[in-house]
Amino acid sequence: MIIAFLLVVIVSGETVSDGRMLFSSIYRCNEFAIAIEEGRGSSESKRYRMQRNITAYCVPQMVSKDTELFE
Repeated sequence: MIIAFLLVVIVSGETVSDGRMLFSSIYRCNEFAIAIEEGRGSSESKRYRMQRNITAYCVPQMVSKDTELFE
């Protein structure tokens, strides 16, 4: 078993992500969570606005070594 980080996305109170959104790095997972919440188009974009009714965060999860993870 290894530790991975699951990206959880909630829109208007409903979870729209699933258990396949696993990352090997908490930092990479958080990049996606922040981009989803802020509605940014790219990491270089300085102008953004917060999305409404969208929450995204990462939680640690134990998975088997052969689980496919995003980098």
